[in-house]
Amino acid sequence: MNARALSCILAILFLPFVSVKAQAVEEDHLVAPTEDVLFYTSEWDGERLSDGRPDVSDDLLERLKGIRIEDAWQYLYERGYKNQYEGGWKKLHSDRPMVGQVLTAQFMPERPDIKEKLVEEGTEAGHMGPMNTWPIDMLQQGDIYLADSYGKIAQGTLIGSNLGNSIFDNSGNGVIFNGSLRDGEDLEKIDGFNAFVRDWHPSFLEQTMLTGINVPIRIGKVTVMPGDVVLAKKRGIVFIPPHMVEGMVITAEIVKLRDEFAQERMEAGVYTAGQIDTKWTEEIEEDFLGWLRDNRMDQLPVSIEKMKEYLQERTW
Repeated sequence: MNARALSCILAILFLPFVSVKAQAVEEDHLVAPTEDVLFYTSEWDGERLSDGRPDVSDDLLERLKGIRIEDAWQYLYERGYKNQYEGGWKKLHSDRPMVGQVLTAQFMPERPDIKEKLVEEGTEAGHMGPMNTWPIDMLQQGDIYLADSYGKIAQGTLIGSNLGNSIFDNSGNGVIFNGSLRDGEDLEKIDGFNAFVRDWHPSFLEQTMLTGINVPIRIGKVTVMPGDVVLAKKRGIVFIPPHMVEGMVITAEIVKLRDEFAQERMEAGVYTAGQIDTKWTEEIEEDFLGWLRDNRMDQLPVSIEKMKEYLQERTW
């Protein structure tokens, strides 16, 4: 059992003792009720976090860091998920991959009458401070704070160094903003923190209001659900439905081994590019299996029999 699952069990055990204030947070119009989260993640049949989001294992998330963006994208594309990639990001640390499950937040241009009602209700429900801090207080360890602030740059800086430190304290992870942040020099100094944003700006956040937490949001060309898994690397971000993570990781790990074998054999002059860059013959497949047995059995994510089943589903 991973740490996040244990924390959920403890939360359930001590549920009768939480304050009325904490219980009330679930009742405002900003935070999606658990039944909505369950509806949008109904394909998941494993453990869940206390707010209803799927709880993907720490082991799978760690292995995901080693998966190539192309392999993750291809796996989803071949299964009908053709709008899961978004590029065009500026990164705090471009050489540091970021993996985790998202807590989503939706921001919109400020409209005074609606913002006033949301602030009043949210305050009564237990939220404290400015609206842009409310999702931060709900982060759990391992979460990535994912916010759509409609690409606003000037006066669209959702966080600076103080909130960045708070985010890392709560999640041990980073942020992805369809918007901007400030204090980049200070944020770079937080060991383990990373940020993917549209741009940087020195201004403060203005004329923006929070309209949803743990709700479906759009990031560029991608529809993202609460609890989706993020693979964020130098070249872009793939958003992965939780129920597809395990199959993706295993398939991508197998593909990496096949590519390693192919490159080794081509460098040795055993096969030509034409022989490798097409459906392999039975002779090449047998050679690959022999290479696995001799060199990589400790790296094979599943048995050879299971590996063959995964490869039968692969069309690229």
